[in-house]
Amino acid sequence: MSEARHEGRQDSRSGVSLEHGWISFLQNGDGVPVLFLHGLNGNGSSWIEQLEGLSSNFRIVAWDAPGYGDSDLAGDSITDLAQVAIQFIAKVSSGPINIVGHSMGGLVAMKVATMAPELVNRLVLSCTHPGHGLAQDTGADNRYRRRLEELKTLSGEEYGRRRAKGMLPEGTSEAVFEKVAGIAAESRAEGVAAAAWAIQTADLREELDQIQASTLVITCDQDRVAPLEKAKPLLQSIPDVRHVELKGLGHAPYLEDARRYNVAITDFLLESS
Repeated sequence: MSEARHEGRQDSRSGVSLEHGWISFLQNGDGVPVLFLHGLNGNGSSWIEQLEGLSSNFRIVAWDAPGYGDSDLAGDSITDLAQVAIQFIAKVSSGPINIVGHSMGGLVAMKVATMAPELVNRLVLSCTHPGHGLAQDTGADNRYRRRLEELKTLSGEEYGRRRAKGMLPEGTSEAVFEKVAGIAAESRAEGVAAAAWAIQTADLREELDQIQASTLVITCDQDRVAPLEKAKPLLQSIPDVRHVELKGLGHAPYLEDARRYNVAITDFLLESS
């Protein structure tokens, strides 16, 4: 994407040019830098409650992953995405940065922490897992094939509502449901296809003990996408790890209960080393 095209957007996104092309992002606040990496059904707007709620303590940077928002595609492996994230960090921070990675973003964050440990101060892994570990020649599973077919055939609004139903527990407020659905509705088919394949083929289990950063793992007891069982390898293998479970929340805790989510992140990032 050209810078001229980016400037035509009617929002507050910024952008940087990297080796592969353009990365768009949102930012707010001053102080300790924190990079937020969204999930498969998200984009930088997923973090609107953190961009506002955490800006008094931190400089919040929320990227649009390659193939999302205004960002250009950049490969279809977790390593590809992590390499872009490493270049992005060098553009937006003069030193080590804290990273919050949710779901897909958590895999990218873990890979950054093993590829460039000197860039990561503290790490928050939210509703995530080490990857599905499918062989490259296996092909995506039925769930992801169905999702990609829906992106081709459904309206953005209907696709977003289906994703929100899968992410959120019964009883979620209509306001939160509409936020999650609206963000998912902005998904680009090419971005989701590449990211889904990256999640399918990633297997970070053997690398987790290489993570040097102090790490917080957040799970939610109503999360059907990445429940505690899928996070257990993180808790068992990352050397300096702790765990917070948020009761009553599903796969979008950053919007479902932003106050509790933000408190968990703030307490961890600001605690004495």
